[in-house]
Amino acid sequence: MPEPDPDAGAPTSPEERGAEMPTPPEGLAKRVWEPLQAQTVYDLERVIDYCEELIEHKERPVSPSETAGEGEVADKKPPQNLSHEEQRAAKEELEEMSTDEMKELSEDELTRYGHVQIRKLPCGPGCDGCPHGPYTYIVYRDSRGEVTSKYAGKADGV
Repeated sequence: MPEPDPDAGAPTSPEERGAEMPTPPEGLAKRVWEPLQAQTVYDLERVIDYCEELIEHKERPVSPSETAGEGEVADKKPPQNLSHEEQRAAKEELEEMSTDEMKELSEDELTRYGHVQIRKLPCGPGCDGCPHGPYTYIVYRDSRGEVTSKYAGKADGV
């Protein structure tokens, strides 16, 4: 049975409260913030709790079983242990970084962004030179919480 709503019957419109609603964050879709404005304090607190759990889930470290990529993985380096703030900043930086910029970084520097994998990849049927590579990839959790990888150039010395 749901808990009783302590705010039932509370004023819901700005006119009833005698104050303006706070301005939603810039860029936040109206379909997200508009229904929130109609919620009670009790329900908003539950939404906050859920959002914090959801963020923690989407930012969880990539497990070894999730790092398997396409092709044969020849070598793997785990990510550095960073705080949540550092992880978020590194993820934003990585998503905006070009392949050319990533090619400038060493494998050790790349571990800031996620698991570093050295892969050898097949190109298709009938190729006598397969697999090709080795190539460096960063395996990380994107802003939606999905495990993905990003090409970081040809691998050195493998």
